[in-house]
Amino acid sequence: MALSFFRQGKQDVSEAQELLFKWPYIGLITFSITTLNFLITYNLRSATFQYVYFYIIDLVTTYLIIRFYSYGIRILNRKAPVHGDFAKRVTYQFTLHTLSVVIFSILINEFLDHLFFKGERLSLSFQFYTQDTVLAVVFTLLFHCLYLGLYLLSVKKPPQEEGIKKIKVFQGMAHKLVDLNKIICIYTSLGNTYVVDGHYNRFVSEKTLGEFEELVSERFFRANRQFLVTMTIIDSYKSAGNGKIEIFLNANSIGDLNKSIYVSRSKASSFRLWLKRG
Repeated sequence: MALSFFRQGKQDVSEAQELLFKWPYIGLITFSITTLNFLITYNLRSATFQYVYFYIIDLVTTYLIIRFYSYGIRILNRKAPVHGDFAKRVTYQFTLHTLSVVIFSILINEFLDHLFFKGERLSLSFQFYTQDTVLAVVFTLLFHCLYLGLYLLSVKKPPQEEGIKKIKVFQGMAHKLVDLNKIICIYTSLGNTYVVDGHYNRFVSEKTLGEFEELVSERFFRANRQFLVTMTIIDSYKSAGNGKIEIFLNANSIGDLNKSIYVSRSKASSFRLWLKRG
């Protein structure tokens, strides 16, 4: 979780655990859960060709439930980010999120049962509510553990910036190597990307802001489409209209560096959390 459980610019999507909801991983997970559930639920010794039909419907059901699970994760990432109050996030995920996924599981199973089997396969059956629903709870809790476990593994990785890592920049016609640890701001202006070091020297870089976002760690915050900032360059900030935050920069002698920039409403909470972590 470098910058911002599905980073803000990429909507928290580049995280390791977000791969759970992307192909081919989501397909593998859907197949594995469906197959395991099928083996637990049915006596395959008396299987008929109709069981193939059952299995296909179960595959669709499991996929829809996982998609609903990922939708809930996106909501949690906005309301209770995993990189913020971790205990609060775990509580919400293991209670409200689990309950919503189980309810959705029941509703989608009932709907598909009535749609394809006229309610004669699962609907209101004792076995469904005592076995399949319990399995849904177990699989949901295991998925929570996997998701949060991947997050904890990712945050244990050493920040990329801690070592001496230099990038090539241009100062006039000359090439220069600048240590990433000494950069305090990266921004774009008129189609060019500029990096500013701790002495407020400005250099031109061939890299895009998105490429820099991949290189830097939590010392930087993606304030908007034009700016990656560190706390060093921030002089002060205040709340602005519509939930935005206005950041005042130590622009010094850099003429085209804005004296203030805005953080959008959607990123305001992440910005405050970033300040707390710093």
